[in-house]
Amino acid sequence: MTNTINITHANRLKDGRGQGRGADYIPFIQANDNKVASEGWLTRTPGWHSNRIHHTLSKYEYQYLLVQDWAGQVIDIREQYPLPIEETQRIAKKLNIIHANLKGEDVVQTTDFMLTVPNGQNRTMEEARTFKPINNLTKRTLELFEIERRYYKEIGIQWKVIFDVGRPINFIKNIDWLHDAKRPDVRPGMDNEMVNIIAEPIFELLKKNDRGLSISKNCLKCDQSIGLEPGTSMFMVKHMLANKRWVTDMNALIRESAPLVIDKSLK
Repeated sequence: MTNTINITHANRLKDGRGQGRGADYIPFIQANDNKVASEGWLTRTPGWHSNRIHHTLSKYEYQYLLVQDWAGQVIDIREQYPLPIEETQRIAKKLNIIHANLKGEDVVQTTDFMLTVPNGQNRTMEEARTFKPINNLTKRTLELFEIERRYYKEIGIQWKVIFDVGRPINFIKNIDWLHDAKRPDVRPGMDNEMVNIIAEPIFELLKKNDRGLSISKNCLKCDQSIGLEPGTSMFMVKHMLANKRWVTDMNALIRESAPLVIDKSLK
């Protein structure tokens, strides 16, 4: 006999949470659900692939989201993805494991990220990813992971646990630095036409100016030389890097107080 389902979780399912794709997807858990955030992190981040706001509940989830946004092979990202509770209850019973619950009422198990990636010949496939700090592993965590693993094995979706060790910290910090500049219209008065008009002059000046200048001072000189509003050239550096039209060593930490070597993409 299975426990009753937590009413809050049942209502979320009725409201369509965990359904849809792309811009229409609704995360099962959202940052405004009064959930206690892991390490105090609750973020709402505009997604590059999904064209919607992503809800992440920990620093590690946020960092993983940034890396997947940067990845060219990712088509869609669905975070806080719910597993069918009837299936997880069945698997828990079969394994003689206590189902995820709150005060004795079963709750919906979620996978941190469901990624949609290419699978050749214009087809796609799903990849489930759960993030966990290695110091937070417990016997109970492993039991819940086993339910998750069994479920995805049954339906033929690859599932992996991602740990916090070996993260490319500089790479992550650099994506974080430029992430908000992906779309030109986040800056007042900027659009794709303006980007195409000013990109080449800014690039040429950045290369012409003293290479010992910090990127912040170099960008201010560009703004002054072209007659742009202060901050425009810095935004353009971020925007062009985010869209991979310009390139730099993303594994070397970008500091606005230090020089930055930029080249045009060969693609």
